[in-house]
Amino acid sequence: MSELPSRLLRSSDTLGWRQVHASTWRDPPVAEEFRRAPTPDLTVVLVTSGSYRIESRGGGSWRGAAYRPGSVGITAPGRGVRLRWRAAGPQPMESLHLRLGAGLVGETLSAYGRTPADLPDALTDTDDYVAAAAATLAQALREGAPALYADAVAQGLVAHLVHRSVPVTRPPAVASLDTGRVIEHMHAHLSDDVDLDALAAVAAMSKFHFVRAFRAATGLTPHRYLTTLRMRRAADLLRTTGLSIRQVASACGYQSPSRFAATFRREHGTTPADYRKLGLR
Repeated sequence: MSELPSRLLRSSDTLGWRQVHASTWRDPPVAEEFRRAPTPDLTVVLVTSGSYRIESRGGGSWRGAAYRPGSVGITAPGRGVRLRWRAAGPQPMESLHLRLGAGLVGETLSAYGRTPADLPDALTDTDDYVAAAAATLAQALREGAPALYADAVAQGLVAHLVHRSVPVTRPPAVASLDTGRVIEHMHAHLSDDVDLDALAAVAAMSKFHFVRAFRAATGLTPHRYLTTLRMRRAADLLRTTGLSIRQVASACGYQSPSRFAATFRREHGTTPADYRKLGLR
């Protein structure tokens, strides 16, 4: 058997995420031995509900570990594994599966002068950053977050996994970034679906180096900076035009008015409608 013996609940298939594929699954209480075939991607699994006793075998003897919400397992690129599990409690069993793209992984490894062989498998991983990044992507999946955000989180996760794999004696060099040119591109495309690939192309840098250089120059991630620009434009449009809130959302790159409203409230502390009322007084 080669397929996951679980029921798919949600996936990122329709979200346009480019660097990571995310899916959530309802897992059966008992899974007999099955095989996960090797893939070129780096796989991270986060338990989100239930308790398991999971065993894996990658060619030798079986290894076992107790899983509970927050537990993480990692499978390196190009490595298959056999798995089986049994529930250790009555709670429904659910898990998040992240496939971190081979292109992103290869680019990051290359930047550090490493190969896929430097990425170890981990039946259980106790790194708080890995668990937090996976949980962040789980929330992004639930909220239907844009590709720029999800891909940036994925890039940070891959960089962390590569960085920790071998002690680093000297950080990789960061190329010079024309920050103004990138910000001008953001301003010109506030209504578009701007992704990390496009911004890195404008900067003429790899995505890995671009995110590091942009944050070093501005103190913010590209996604956070773009969100700030969009929320400033939204506030201006609400104050100075008669556009509907849906039209303002679209002009600021949001196809979902509800997600626009939630982001606006986090940024300005009030809803777009209330902000408009205040602004017109």
